[in-house]
Amino acid sequence: MTPRNVWLVAQRDYVAYVMRRRFWVSLLLSPAILLAVMLVPAMIQHYSSARRFAVVDHSGWLLPAVERRIAAGDYSRLLDLAARTPPAAARNLPPALADIAPDAARLARQDREALAQALVDGSPAPAAPAAAAIWRQRAALSQWYAGLTPEAAAGVDRGLSIARYQLVKQSQDSLRDAVVQGDVSGYFILPADPLAANAPFVYASHNLTDTDLRDWFGARVSAAVQARRAAQAGLSAGQAKLIGQAVDFDNQLVTRQGAKTATAAEQAAQWLPVGYVYLLFIAIMQIAQLLMLSTIEEKSNRIAETLLAAIQPSDIMAGKTLGVACVGVTLVGGWLVLILGLLAVFGSMFHLGGFVSAILAGVSAWDIGWFLVYFVLGFLLYAAVTGAIGAAVNNIREAQPYMTPVTLFMVIPLMIMVPVARDPTATWARVLSYIPPLTPFLMMSRAGAPPPLVDYVATTALLLVTVVVALYLSGRVFQRGLLNTGAPPKFREMLAWARESKTGELQPPVN
Repeated sequence: MTPRNVWLVAQRDYVAYVMRRRFWVSLLLSPAILLAVMLVPAMIQHYSSARRFAVVDHSGWLLPAVERRIAAGDYSRLLDLAARTPPAAARNLPPALADIAPDAARLARQDREALAQALVDGSPAPAAPAAAAIWRQRAALSQWYAGLTPEAAAGVDRGLSIARYQLVKQSQDSLRDAVVQGDVSGYFILPADPLAANAPFVYASHNLTDTDLRDWFGARVSAAVQARRAAQAGLSAGQAKLIGQAVDFDNQLVTRQGAKTATAAEQAAQWLPVGYVYLLFIAIMQIAQLLMLSTIEEKSNRIAETLLAAIQPSDIMAGKTLGVACVGVTLVGGWLVLILGLLAVFGSMFHLGGFVSAILAGVSAWDIGWFLVYFVLGFLLYAAVTGAIGAAVNNIREAQPYMTPVTLFMVIPLMIMVPVARDPTATWARVLSYIPPLTPFLMMSRAGAPPPLVDYVATTALLLVTVVVALYLSGRVFQRGLLNTGAPPKFREMLAWARESKTGELQPPVN
């Protein structure tokens, strides 16, 4: 093998690839697709209009109680928003919130919840001076909240109930027509005696697969019914709330330095490996196929024969593999830069700053480094296979039977990456990650934990040995197949080519 010849072939192939239009289409289109998968659901939720619904309340008291709970939940979110807004950014809040932001920031979380409840039902406000200051401004705050439209509420905080759901007045006789015509998403019927056992609560909709509205309203109905039952049993509102209060676990991330409460970025980082795996799959699949297609193209155009007259087949294969590998590194590097840049731009444009910040903060140099290592080794492994296939066949149609099992094998990690990401320390996940063709994908799926250093080192070493062996064997197939212009070889014949001893110069196979 002559390094100069290898370099010349690699340089030629690299320039030929990057000058093609499809290279730039791939460079721009792949990140756009991946970004769409990540951001489109959040954008749809951001821009979707409030769900309209109606309620028929035969009890006379339950719906007003539910409406008070809805308002209390919204006030709690608004107080939290005012509390966490930095002073410099408080001027961007609506005036009613900007005025109370400094006082809200001085209140503990439980005091803000108690104050939100007091703003709705007039119960005593917390004794804290900051709570008293907000209480004195309750008239302006209540007037502003009462005048909010769903669109205006969404501009403040998309998580507000009044931004997501809108209660409309509808006569009971017209409910069915309203649902059919799309005026409302559904309607609820509250029984005359909601406290009775097995009381007949009803939710009617034309789309029962969408349970968001039912679950949201049902949770508040249940809380109101439980509070009334507790009151009838002689329990105070505080006692009833304590009894019905769910246990809230503090999510803590365990590291070598100890355990600490996980931030939003750290929780988002647990699922970033899924994005890495998708990117890895697209990159390896796309770049490895480039080697096969270029080899087939050069065979059909008789370019391979011209090259063989000047340099050895081993130089051709090594150069083509190196050239395509450089194309792959260029593509992946461009994808990473574009994805991070587009996340920042679109996150700001569509007010998804918190979501995007959590993603960007979860990106670590450690994961990016191992991603590049596994990309290079994974590409070389699959390039060895696709390069040999490209040399053995004469056109893309003949290559399909060989590429089908290769593609299916690459799809396996996509099928199991979510279970692996959920339980990256499981024995089965660890064992499968030591299978070289699966190693790049499964090790990145496990990166959220992350795996112990010994797994990184051992799987990389095993994958490296496999790559060397695969390149050596595929090189033999490449040499025999490059001048094969007859019928494509059987799989058994390709194995025989790989086992043949390399003696003397390459001779064209007899067809």
